[in-house]
Amino acid sequence: MHSTSSLSPGTTIAIVGAGRLGGVLAPALRAVGFVVLGPLRRDDRVPDADVALLCVPDAAIPAVAFAVRPHVQLVGHVSGATPLTDVDFSIHPLQTFTGRETPEVFRGIGAAVDGRTPEALSVAEKLATALGAHPFRVDDGHRAEYHAAASFASNFVLTVLDAAERLAAPAGVQRAHLAPLVRQTVENWTASGAAAALTGPIVRGDDETVARQRAASAAFADLFDALAAATRDIAHPGTSSEERRA
Repeated sequence: MHSTSSLSPGTTIAIVGAGRLGGVLAPALRAVGFVVLGPLRRDDRVPDADVALLCVPDAAIPAVAFAVRPHVQLVGHVSGATPLTDVDFSIHPLQTFTGRETPEVFRGIGAAVDGRTPEALSVAEKLATALGAHPFRVDDGHRAEYHAAASFASNFVLTVLDAAERLAAPAGVQRAHLAPLVRQTVENWTASGAAAALTGPIVRGDDETVARQRAASAAFADLFDALAAATRDIAHPGTSSEERRA
């Protein structure tokens, strides 16, 4: 075995979990010079390695970490939500994966890392950097907020886009027509933040148009109301609905 403090390209890494992320991480780490074992299934015997990286469902982490511990120097997981109770470090690539990505998918993205010791944290940081990602630390006390933010930025965005696609379909408007609007909105948010990027009737205080939109969105009334209220808070912070109507 190698010393994990140096984490040289010859370091042996066992990828445990053959799902989407495990299947993408294994070739990516292999491409940058690590000796990669796997991806292994959860019930496979783990051979001796320097590091085991668990790419398994959160609920399986304690049992799998216990099983691999005798065979490795350090155990890490790739969960954004699970604390370090059963492992030495974590590395969570802040990206969405289908399982078909090439190793380049990690280049330039952020990766949340943490470690129970300085050595373990250093391993997580070096793994992220080797993949081409930018590590930033998120400790156990802030994991819930961090992971919720990731859901808002990815899964919940898809929920909203699905509603938009279904609302637009009867008018003959396709996903490809909406996509440039989505891309430009994200670019504007990236450059300036939500308040500066907002446009539309809520920003203008055009309540009649908002009412027509709500009527047309009857199938998504609860979602529309929640999003409209949150959007008003961004567009007009610190003002009540009565003040906005005045």
